[in-house]
Amino acid sequence: MTDLLGLAAIVPASAGACCTVGAWRPGRAVDVVAAVVMVAAMVDGAFGPRVLPGVLWFVVLALLAVVVAAVHRVQSASGASGASGASGASGASGASGASGSDGRPGSAPSVRVASAHGRFGRLHAALGLLVMGALGVGMAHDPGMTGMTGVGVHGHGGAVAVTWQVVLGGLTTGYLLLTAHMVRDGIRRRTRALPVVETLAMGIAVAVMAAAMV
Repeated sequence: MTDLLGLAAIVPASAGACCTVGAWRPGRAVDVVAAVVMVAAMVDGAFGPRVLPGVLWFVVLALLAVVVAAVHRVQSASGASGASGASGASGASGASGASGSDGRPGSAPSVRVASAHGRFGRLHAALGLLVMGALGVGMAHDPGMTGMTGVGVHGHGGAVAVTWQVVLGGLTTGYLLLTAHMVRDGIRRRTRALPVVETLAMGIAVAVMAAAMV
């Protein structure tokens, strides 16, 4: 049953990766690479013999999560500096009168609140890489993981195994809650379908993988 659920999780994960590739634009190359590598790790875990052990796949996905987060931070910083420069250039026209966007004196300009996908999209992607890597280790049956923990990850004995289960459960729960929030916000705002489908597909994949470990 565990192996069947692991195979089933590949379908929504592949759909999410396709959405990531379809939404590609300059600056998102690292997201495409991360999505493809994540699906490759899932396929490697579902079909034996494994090319890489589960622990090594986790390390690769964790490093990609750091890269995704770092790229997002750099792009956000450059975007903020560009926006501040643009606002400074238009400061004279804004200060000439206390009129807002509707032209009435004293009215404040309207502020557009960013969508949940815009605010948490990269966080969702980075967290998804960590969760998928950890779940892949949990579903691995290679002796390297057993030797590392002293017991199988499916066992409940030993402090290391228990700690791993607690951390994994917390990451998975947080990821699924963030997924639900982003999908709900996207539907409410009637945003483009591709980011919503991408987020939902990855959430389904994580939920199926988590169910396989219960």
